[in-house]
Amino acid sequence: MMMVNKVREIRGSASCLLLVLLILAIPLLFLFGLAEFSVWALNWIPDVFRVAMVLCIAMVPLAVIIPARAIAGAAYGVASFVFLTGLWLYSLAFTYTEWGMIGVVLGVIVAGIGVVFTAILAALFSASWEVLGNVAILIALGLGTRFLAGWLNASAQQRLMRHQMQDHPSEAIITQPPQDE
Repeated sequence: MMMVNKVREIRGSASCLLLVLLILAIPLLFLFGLAEFSVWALNWIPDVFRVAMVLCIAMVPLAVIIPARAIAGAAYGVASFVFLTGLWLYSLAFTYTEWGMIGVVLGVIVAGIGVVFTAILAALFSASWEVLGNVAILIALGLGTRFLAGWLNASAQQRLMRHQMQDHPSEAIITQPPQDE
C-alpha cells in the first residue's frame, strides 16, 4: 500500500512538472514564431513605412485646418502605431539574427519593449551603424507622430468644448479655484 502511494506522489509530481514545462513552452514557441515572422516581415516593412510617411505628409494640410485636426490626429495616431510596431519588429528581427533566441527572450523579459534596447546593444556591439541609425529614426518617427497626434487631438477636443459651451451655455459647468483675497 505504501508503494502505491509513493507511485501516485511521483506520478502527480511528474504530471505537475510536465504541466509547468508546457505552460513555459507555449510562450517560448510563440516568441520563436514571432521572431521568424519578424525576419520574414523585413521584406515588406519598408513599404509599409513609405505608406505611413505618405499618410503623414498628406495629413499636414488637415493638421493646419483647425476644424479638421481630429481627422489628422487620428491619422497621425495610426501612423505612430505603424512606426512603433515596425520599430519593434525590426528590433526583434535584428536581435534574433545577431544574438539568437537568447537575446529575444532577454529583450522580451524587459517589459516587452526591451527588444528595442537589446537591438541597440546588438548594433553597438556588432558595429552595425546603419541599423542603429534606422532604430533611432524609427524611435523619432514613432514618438514624434505620437506626440503630434496627441496635440492635434487635444486641440480638436478644446475646439469642440468651446463650441459646445457657446452653443449651450446653460449646460456648461465651469469650475474655478477659489481666489484668496
